[in-house]
This record gives sequence, structure tokens and C-alpha cells, in this order.
Amino acid sequence: MASEVFNALLKERIDIFKSAFSSVSTEVFYDQITKRLRHTSEYGTFREAIVRDFLKFVVPRSLDLSTGFVITSMNDVSTQCDIIIFDSSMTPLYVEGDRQRFFPVESIFCIGEVKSTLGKSQFADALNKLAKIKMLSERISHPTIIRKGTPGPFDPLNNPNDLVPSILICQKLDFDISNLEADIDEMYDFSIEHRHKHNLILSIEDGVLAYASEGGFLPYPSLAGVNLKNQLFRPTEGGVCHIRAFAMLVFMITASKTLFYPEISDYLGRLGGSSLIQS
Repeated sequence: MASEVFNALLKERIDIFKSAFSSVSTEVFYDQITKRLRHTSEYGTFREAIVRDFLKFVVPRSLDLSTGFVITSMNDVSTQCDIIIFDSSMTPLYVEGDRQRFFPVESIFCIGEVKSTLGKSQFADALNKLAKIKMLSERISHPTIIRKGTPGPFDPLNNPNDLVPSILICQKLDFDISNLEADIDEMYDFSIEHRHKHNLILSIEDGVLAYASEGGFLPYPSLAGVNLKNQLFRPTEGGVCHIRAFAMLVFMITASKTLFYPEISDYLGRLGGSSLIQS
């Protein structure tokens, strides 16, 4: 039996999100005289804030949301992410205020990109950007597990919860998507492993793209080393069922994500020619 209260609250949040993302943001930043967007950078920032407000309702309360860069103790620095969902209690290098924000990969629970209307090449660029950041999930010097849904060692090849999940949110895919499930794999660079591909793609106008399974619909490109096939869940006419599905799956990937301990001695390295911590 479903909860009428929760469903009513979720519907309200979805209605606000859809209206603000699709209509309000454009009305605020669209110049009727020039027929162009004004202040495009602020327009993007405004939409990112709308997405973060919506995601706060569907991710575990212990997590926080921001924008910034992913770093590893192996000296990797990602390109900037529009959305970073992280465990603030395990993020000692987070910088607040207007300065740049940096997040140890061990404490990140999800990364995401927020776009408007995407052509095919722009869509491919966004997918590959996310995949390359997701690859940093495996760049952990000494993986120390604090919390894990299924017992076992660090195993990103077989356990998708050991990888940082990735999401892409946009208004519309502005190209032929009639065979998107089959075409999307060809949009990735040859160097991208299947497990590093997107978890979820939400196009407000076109639907949500995840993966087919015996149970129906999952947000994991690979399970136990088996590559799953893409599946597009299209919206009903004027409906928001695809956004409801997206919200449910975002909760799944963030609630199930493995939390690691960011070993600060690995990040600091050696001081004065010797290890920071002596055994």
C-alpha cells in the first residue's frame, strides 16, 4: 500500500521542479526584445540550484549537495561538476562560500550535469565528461569502507555501489531518439568501460534512461560484471511518471552507495621527506 502523504508531497515537489526548470527559469532570463537568453551563466546557475533543491527531497537527509571538483589522493582533479552529492561529515577538504569547492572522491555519493536542450554532439560530450569523472572512483589509494550495503571488499568491477553514480538532467534531447537505447553506447569514447557509463539520464520532455533488468528498471550499467542494456521510460502525455521514476532511482543509488574513509595522510603525502604518520 502506497503512502498518500508521501506521494502528495513528491507530486508537489515534482510540479515545482518541472515548472521552475522548464518555464520560470526561461521567463526570468529570456529577453523578449532580442529573442535571446540574457546572462547565460546566471541562467545555468539558476537551473542548477533548482535541480539541487529537488534532489534534496529525494536523497538521504545525511547527504548534502553542491557544485565543484572531485579530487583523489593520487593527485587527480576532475573538471567541474554541476551537481555533487556528498557526505559532509566525511568531507574535510570542502571549501565553503564563493571559493572553489573540492571533494575527496571517497565521500562523494553522486555527480551530475544540468543542461538545457542538447544536440547529439553536446549530449555525447556530457556523457563522456561524466564517465571520465566516474572513473576516479577507482583511484583510491587505500579503500577503507565505513558503510556498505553488501558485505565484502572494495570491488568496483562487480559492485556498482563502490562506484560514484552519475546523472544527467536536461530539458530536451534535440535529435532523433527513436533508437536511443541502441545508439547511446556509440556516443561514448572507446576507452570508456561500460561500468563507468551513466546511471540515470532525465530529459523532462523525453523520459528517463536507465537499464533493463528482469525486475524491470535499474540505475546500474553493470551488475556482478554483467553489462545491462539501456532502457528509455517515456512520459505519458503531460504526465510526470518518468520524473517519479527518476526520483525513486536517485534515492536508490545514493542510499546504497558505499561510504569510504578519506585517508588524509594519503592526501597530504610526506612532510619533510618522511611519512606524516609513523607506524
